[in-house]
Amino acid sequence: MRAWPGVGDPSRRVVIWLIPIFLTLHNAEEAITFRRYAPGAVALLPAPLASHAMTLRYSAFVQLLAGLALLAFVIALMAERWPHSRRLLWLLLALQATIGLNVLAHVVTAAVLFRGYGPGLVTAVMVNAPFTVHCFRRAAREHWVSPAAMRATVPAAFLLHGPVLLGALWLTGVLGR
Repeated sequence: MRAWPGVGDPSRRVVIWLIPIFLTLHNAEEAITFRRYAPGAVALLPAPLASHAMTLRYSAFVQLLAGLALLAFVIALMAERWPHSRRLLWLLLALQATIGLNVLAHVVTAAVLFRGYGPGLVTAVMVNAPFTVHCFRRAAREHWVSPAAMRATVPAAFLLHGPVLLGALWLTGVLGR
């Protein structure tokens, strides 16, 4: 069975570039829909979280999304430039693992907080979830990194999606200081 019906298996170069492309697509969905859904989400949050959420700055949020996409493109460019660098491949896989974790976060917040659609849900479920599975299967099959390094992308994803993301939100002024 082909990985992508009618297309075949894309080259590693294509998979590397799809990571920042799909992240950018997802970030665009979040940026476009966030402003409409944020007020309703704030009303549903517990008091301590709601006070922080009330200070969300939309312009800073969009800039952060753009910065994350740009960083992903830089890492992909470096991985293409130095294709034998296991560190760069691992960094891309850690980023994709973070995107995979973000899919779960979108599904949970859509179900619990929004009780339906939440910003970024469509691309998370329809694009990032299946691509994350494909990317990791491909990386494992082709031994992009060692099995131990592959497993290490999971705690890295939790670190990046948790404290690092919160720190970035705070440092960029998305969350009030």
